[in-house]
Amino acid sequence: MSWPSRIIRWSFYLLFFSVPLFFLSITSELFEFNKIILTYLITTVIVSSWLADCILQKKFVFRRTPLDWPLLIFLISQSLSLLFSISTHVSWHGYYSRFNGGLASLLAYSLLYWAYVTYMDRRSTLKLINYSLITSALVSIYGTLEHFGFSPSCVFTTGTWDVSCWVQDVQGRVFATLGQPNWMAAYLVALMFVPLSKILSSKKFPTIYYLLFTIYFSALLFTKSRSGLMAFGISSILFWGNLIIENLKNKNSLKISNLKLKILAFLALTLTLTLTINNPAGDFLKSRFKSSPPPPITTKTTSPTETSLETSGITESGNIRKIVWSGALSIWQASTKNFLVGTGPETFAMSYYQYRPRAHNTTTEWELLYNKAHNEFLNYLANTGLLGLLSYLVLLGFMIRCFFNNTPSEGALLTALFAGWLSISVTNFWGFSVVIIQIFLFLFPAMAIALNNEPQEHKSTQISKPQIFLLFIPGFAVCYLLFAISRYWLADVDYAAGTYNLRAFTATQEPKYLLSSYQSLTQAYEGNPAEPSIASDLSVTAAFLALASNESDPTSASQLARVAISASDKAASVNPYHPNIFKNRSRMFILLSDLDSKYLAQADEALAKATQISPTDPRIPYNRGIIAIYLDHPDLARQYFQASLDLKPDFNDPKVRLEELTLPAGRQATPSGDKITP
Repeated sequence: MSWPSRIIRWSFYLLFFSVPLFFLSITSELFEFNKIILTYLITTVIVSSWLADCILQKKFVFRRTPLDWPLLIFLISQSLSLLFSISTHVSWHGYYSRFNGGLASLLAYSLLYWAYVTYMDRRSTLKLINYSLITSALVSIYGTLEHFGFSPSCVFTTGTWDVSCWVQDVQGRVFATLGQPNWMAAYLVALMFVPLSKILSSKKFPTIYYLLFTIYFSALLFTKSRSGLMAFGISSILFWGNLIIENLKNKNSLKISNLKLKILAFLALTLTLTLTINNPAGDFLKSRFKSSPPPPITTKTTSPTETSLETSGITESGNIRKIVWSGALSIWQASTKNFLVGTGPETFAMSYYQYRPRAHNTTTEWELLYNKAHNEFLNYLANTGLLGLLSYLVLLGFMIRCFFNNTPSEGALLTALFAGWLSISVTNFWGFSVVIIQIFLFLFPAMAIALNNEPQEHKSTQISKPQIFLLFIPGFAVCYLLFAISRYWLADVDYAAGTYNLRAFTATQEPKYLLSSYQSLTQAYEGNPAEPSIASDLSVTAAFLALASNESDPTSASQLARVAISASDKAASVNPYHPNIFKNRSRMFILLSDLDSKYLAQADEALAKATQISPTDPRIPYNRGIIAIYLDHPDLARQYFQASLDLKPDFNDPKVRLEELTLPAGRQATPSGDKITP
C-alpha cells in the first residue's frame, strides 16, 4: 500500500474519532465552528494525498459508484443557486456561527465520499466503525456526567467539577461535546444500532455491546430530544422489521427463535430505561396508564429537570416551527428565481426576515434570529429552490440504493447503518444538519459500498524525477490550504476575544475592555476582512472608542470614526440583506452623533434599510422613533411607536414612549448608543 493510501485511511479514522469530541472555548462558537475547521483540515490532507497518489500511480485513481452522477448533479444545483445568491460570501462559506451547509462544506463532504469509496475497504471500514463506537461511548459518558451535575467542560474551562460554566440547563438536557441536545441525540441515534448488530452477529453473550447500547440509550434519554426519540422509534421498527423479514425468507427456525429472544431483550431493556429515566417518551407512556390526561405542556410546573420548551410561559417549539416553516414557503413562492434556485445556500437568516410572518411576534422567541428553517427539506427549498430540493431528494434516493444493492457478510451491520442513516432524515425533518451528522449522511452510504468491495491496488513504485516535480503541486496546495484555514480560525479566536471584551465594556464601562476589544477585532478583521460579522462589530467598537477619546484626542477620534464607517460599509456591501448588519450600522452612527449630529440622519437611513429587509420586526420602528425624538420630531416618533405596536401589540417599550410623549417633558427624551437594540 502506498504512503498516500495510509495517510488517507488514518485521516478517516481521525475524522470519525475526533470531530464529535472536538470543541474549544476560545472561539466565537464553541462547537460547530471548530468541528467544521477540523473537517476542512482533514479533508485537505485526504484530497492532497489522493492527488499525490494519482501522481505516483500515473493515473486518475477513482472508483465509480452509483452515487457519482446524483452527487455531481446535487453540487451543480447548489452552485447554480450560489450564482444567483443574495450573498455569495455566505453561500460559499456558510452562515457565520453555523458554517455547515455552505457550498464549501458540501464540496468537502462530497470529496470525502469519493475518497472513502476509493480507498477504504471492508477491513478498514470495520476498524473505523470501532473507532466511532469508542467516540460515541465517550460522548455518552460525557453527557451522563453532565446529567448528574459533573461537566468535564467546566473542568477544562473554569477548573470546577460542576455545571456552573454553562448558562444552559445542561443537567436538564445534556449535550456533551455536540453543543445542543438535539444534535447529540441525532448523533447517538445514527450509531445506536451498530451495537445491536454486533449482538445479533455474535454467537456468545456480547456483554460489551449490551453495555454500549445501554450507555448510548441512557444518554439519548438524558437529552430529552423528542426528535431524537422519534427517530430512534422509527429506525427501530425498520431495523428489527428488516431482520425479521430476512430471517423469514431464509426459513431458519433456529435463527428466528434466537432473533425473537433478542427482540424481547431489546424491548425489555429500552422500556425499563425509558420508564426509569425522566424523558418525553417515558412521560407519554406513563400518561397512557393514568385515568386523567396529563396537563398541557405550556402549564406544567417548572422543575430543575424540565426543558425550556416545557416551562410555563415559553412558546411551544412546535408552534414556532410552524411559523418558521410558513416563512420558508413564502420565500420559495416569492419569485420565479426563488422558486427555481432559491436565495442561495445558507441565506435563510437573511431571506426569512423579508417574509417573516407577523405571527412570529406573538412568540417568546420574537427577537431571536433564525438562521435555519428548522426543517432540512424546507431549508433546501427556501435556499436553493425546487432544483436544489429535488436534487437533494434524488441524492437521498440513490443513497438508499447503496444499502440495498450490496450483500456483505455483515448483513445486520448493513441494516444498522441504514437504520442510523434513515434516522438522520427524521431528525432533520424537525431540525437541521450539523457537521458530524452531515458527515454521517454522506459517508454511511460510502461505508455500505466499502463493506462489499475490495479497494483498488495502490502499490508503491519507484518515483521518477518528473513525479517528484509534480508532487510539489499537492504539497503546495496542502500547505496553502492549511495556512488559509488556520488563518481563518485564528481570526475567529481574535473575534471571540473582541466581542467578549465589547460585552464586558458595555456592562462595566471600563476603558480597558474597550481598548482590548478594538485591538482584538482589528486583528480579526486583518485576518478575515471578508467576513461581515467581524467588520460590523469592529465598526461599533471603533465608534465607542472614538467617543471615548474625543475630549483628549480629537484627531484620533476622527480617525476612529472613519475606521468605524469604513468597516460598516464593508459589512453592508458584503452582506446587504442581513438586518443585524444595518442595526449595528445605526448603532454606530448614533454613537458618532455625539461627535457630529449629522450622523443621526445616517443612523435613521440604516434603520430604514433594515425595515426593507425585515418589515415585520417591531424593534426597528421603535428604534426609529427614538431617533425621531432626538431630532425633535415628536409626531414622527408617535408614528414609529404606533407602527411598532401594530406589529407587536404587547410590546411595552413603545407603549411607555407614547405615554411619555403625551407629557410636556416627553420631548426631552433622548437616545444613546446602547438604546438601539440589534
